[in-house]
Amino acid sequence: MLGVYYRNNKDILSYCVFENKNQKVLQGIYHVLSFNALEYNFIIDSEIKIHQSLDEDVKKPLLTWFDKTWENNKEDIGIIGFLLVSEEVEDLKISEDIEIKISEEYDFTHLCEYLKEYKIIIEQYNQRKDPIKLAPLQNQIKEKDNIIFALNQEKTTLQNELNSLPVKKQHLELANLEQDLKNKELQSFILKKELGDKFVKNININYIDKNSAKARIQNHLSYKLGQALIINSKSILGYIRMPYVLSYIKDKHRQEQKAYEEKIKDNPNLALPPLETYPDYNEALKEKECFTYKLGEALIKADKEWYKAGYVKFYFKDVPRLKREFGKR
Repeated sequence: MLGVYYRNNKDILSYCVFENKNQKVLQGIYHVLSFNALEYNFIIDSEIKIHQSLDEDVKKPLLTWFDKTWENNKEDIGIIGFLLVSEEVEDLKISEDIEIKISEEYDFTHLCEYLKEYKIIIEQYNQRKDPIKLAPLQNQIKEKDNIIFALNQEKTTLQNELNSLPVKKQHLELANLEQDLKNKELQSFILKKELGDKFVKNININYIDKNSAKARIQNHLSYKLGQALIINSKSILGYIRMPYVLSYIKDKHRQEQKAYEEKIKDNPNLALPPLETYPDYNEALKEKECFTYKLGEALIKADKEWYKAGYVKFYFKDVPRLKREFGKR
């Protein structure tokens, strides 16, 4: 049995051919350093040759992919060593109790004696440098300890103030005000019921007008989201509730689309006609190119590309760009 230790250029695939009296065997090499056994029970005889000539008699490797492009890499291979093993040799088991000594003829550890001196030099260097490196860190730790101490003192002072009588009085007054607020909320709720629940939600839901292409465009999810973004960006309260409003609009739109598709499936005659057949078709096309629609479109794209920082791009790139294009402030 023959094993070969190779060196190869890391960026290419190369090969060599082993030839004896009876056969030619190709060995593919595809690592920088690799050790491979030759296939086809290759036998070492007196006429063994190693070359890179390919012909029809060369046996390709069984477990390695090979094609003609490898032939251009003949100069990028080196053979480091061989391992020859007779098939008749049995596995040799060495007891753990046996003490193994290397004869002086094969003991080359003296070649590494200089490393001991290098080790001592490196240790001495580190002993000098470590205090110098640690000094800034120790100063930072000391500063942090001082800050922690000051914060603990401030905490103790505040705790003492909270336990004082004036502060307790303020807490009692706040509790009374909170209770009064709850009472007024309850009264408001009762009054609301008596008036027949005349309050209207801020979220506008556009229904499809069968006689208007513009209304159908405004019923698109892009327009709805853009409209919600514009309305809720005018106040702090609007920014706070914006995520919930947008989520509600998307869910509502999805439900409406599903209901519409089910109706069409049951009765195709209920399908809305093409937009081109409406008298306000041209006006609807303008609505599709407006700031509101484009803003919603950009938000939908950002939602689909959230894993690519889509929302960051939307707020810091798409929104400013759309404002410039449409002259918005």
